[in-house]
Amino acid sequence: MSDDIKTRLLDAAQLLVQTHGHNGYSYRDLATQVGIRTASIHYHFPAKTDLAVALVRRYYEFVSTAMKKIEGEHTSLAKRLEGVAAIYSGCLSANHRICVASALAAEYSSLPREVQEELNRLITDSQGWIAHFFEEGKKRGEILPARDPAALARLWYAALQGALVVARATDTTVLADVTNILQQLTIQG
Repeated sequence: MSDDIKTRLLDAAQLLVQTHGHNGYSYRDLATQVGIRTASIHYHFPAKTDLAVALVRRYYEFVSTAMKKIEGEHTSLAKRLEGVAAIYSGCLSANHRICVASALAAEYSSLPREVQEELNRLITDSQGWIAHFFEEGKKRGEILPARDPAALARLWYAALQGALVVARATDTTVLADVTNILQQLTIQG
C-alpha cells in the first residue's frame, strides 16, 4: 500500500508540476488531489525538495526508457527524431501538459540545489541521447558531414521544449510544425 501511495503522490505531483510548476502547488494541493492528509505526504517525502528530486529522477527514467525504445525500434535518423518529437506531443495530448524539464527550467533559480542538479542531468542526458542519434545518422550520411551532432541535438531539444510551451498556450499544431521544419533543416534527403 505504501508504494501505491508513493506512486500516486508522484503521479499527482508530476501533473501539478507540468500544469502549474514546482512553485505553483503545495502539499495541501497534492493531498487534496491524492485524497490523503497532508501529514501523510511527509512520511514518503519529508520535504518538497525530496518529492521534486524523486519526481525528476522518475521522469529521467521515463525519458531514458523512451530513448532506448526509439533506438531499438528505428535505425533511420528521421524515424528516431519523430520518436523524440512524439515524447513531447505525448505530454501535450495529456491535459495540455509541458515536459517536466520545461516546467522546472522555467523556475530554475528558485529551485533547491538538489533539484537543479537532477534537472541538469535530465537536460544534459536528453540532449546527449539526441546527439547520439545524430552521430549515428552522420555515419550513415543522413546529415551533412560538416554538421555538429551535439549542436543539432541542442537545437532540437530547445526547439521542441519551446514549441511545447508555445503549443500549450496557443495552437497545438505548433509542435508538429516545428518538428517538420527541424526535419527539413537537419536531415539530408
